[in-house]
Amino acid sequence: MKGINHWNFRPYCEMYKTERGNLPYICRIEPGTGKFTVDIIDNGFADSEHILHYKIRGTENFKEIDMGLESSVSVENLDDLTDYEVFVSRKNSHANSSVRLVRTGYVPGKVVNYLHPDDTEYSFSGRYLCSPSLVRLENGRLLASMDLFAPNSPQNLTIIYYSDDNGDSWHYLTELFPCFWGKLFLHKGKLYMLAVSDEYGDLLIGRSDDGGQNWAMPTVLFRGSSSCIECGLHRAPMRIEIFNGRIWTDIQYGTWAKKIMTDAVISAPIDCDLLDASNWSCTEFWNHQIHAESGGEHIDGIAGGIEGNVITAPDGTLYDILRYADKKALFLKINPDEPEQMMTFEGIFDFPSTASKFSIVYDSISGLYYSLVSYALDEPKTIRNLLSLICSPDLKNWSLVKHVIDFRDSSPKEVAFQYVDFMICGDDILFLSRTAFNNAHNYHDSNYSTFHKIKDFRNLKLS
Repeated sequence: MKGINHWNFRPYCEMYKTERGNLPYICRIEPGTGKFTVDIIDNGFADSEHILHYKIRGTENFKEIDMGLESSVSVENLDDLTDYEVFVSRKNSHANSSVRLVRTGYVPGKVVNYLHPDDTEYSFSGRYLCSPSLVRLENGRLLASMDLFAPNSPQNLTIIYYSDDNGDSWHYLTELFPCFWGKLFLHKGKLYMLAVSDEYGDLLIGRSDDGGQNWAMPTVLFRGSSSCIECGLHRAPMRIEIFNGRIWTDIQYGTWAKKIMTDAVISAPIDCDLLDASNWSCTEFWNHQIHAESGGEHIDGIAGGIEGNVITAPDGTLYDILRYADKKALFLKINPDEPEQMMTFEGIFDFPSTASKFSIVYDSISGLYYSLVSYALDEPKTIRNLLSLICSPDLKNWSLVKHVIDFRDSSPKEVAFQYVDFMICGDDILFLSRTAFNNAHNYHDSNYSTFHKIKDFRNLKLS
């Protein structure tokens, strides 16, 4: 076994389980109403024929479908809202994939990928799908990434899928390891991933020169602790802003375990080599605990904001706008001329979201800022089961445009459409959701990554 010089795997294999890479591998599962679809790759024998085996979970006998040389197969006319066991075998051999689990049933949007909460395929990283990130390449291809998380788990694998038909169908591309809380973005025609190695781990940036298929080894920008009980680097797939000749984005340093998050932004000149760590600067960390002017509100007992949006206001001020508390957002002001200077407190402003990650996108055509948020209602009490489009002319005064996915009548502890990453494409909004539905472990521990469109969004009337 030789050392590696790349970030990507198809699939990633633990070093003592290298045989996994040469067996049939179920790389994507898409449940639907009374059906499911399975996609496979087989590195051991790429041109071999395969058989799909499936049965209702806990029953005795598998049924079989001859896949021939196809890499995708759908099973239909099934019992709805039912768990199935499924695996793929290479015809005329004893080579089998892992046994996977899938639950049939309707889910809003287009399923990019699914992971049953009891499925252990990715237990070396996690059991739930998280951190949606969406980007469109210059050739029109969409890329969607998600990572695998679970409490007290390594949390270090990201899977990337692609669509060549504007999100109508999705296909497996590759996996990045280690990679967590990652944001895909384009800069000067190049595709980058900005992520951490694992929860509170090292901050990494990597680049692909072929549209996401292959990735060179990433650069470490800043070191973290890689410990859930010690302070380290925290982020989410947050927006990238270009301002004052630099590229900017948000990070935190802290840990939920110690109930503290401090806030900063990192930046680099737009014309530099982004893979050279010496080109990056980080502001001093703003610490809520020593800034009494920010008041006492916070997220779940944690001092400080998290998951901030670096964005330019209409008057040219550069802000980091952070998730802070139910119906509140924290505004920190950035000095764009001093990229290592601590941000200053601007205020805490009304924002109609629950305590959940949100992204803000500026629309140059309408002159408005848009965000997709987990909308906060007191009755019925929502957590992340009501996803809504809101807009603002100035980042501080927000209006409801439309409730986009409305499950406020479902249990907020079981259903969620959250952590949305979105983009404006022509007259439409495209977005990727971390979705908990159809018997997820809970609203937070999501089992789907789903893709959605909002058609002709500028002509939606404000509510």
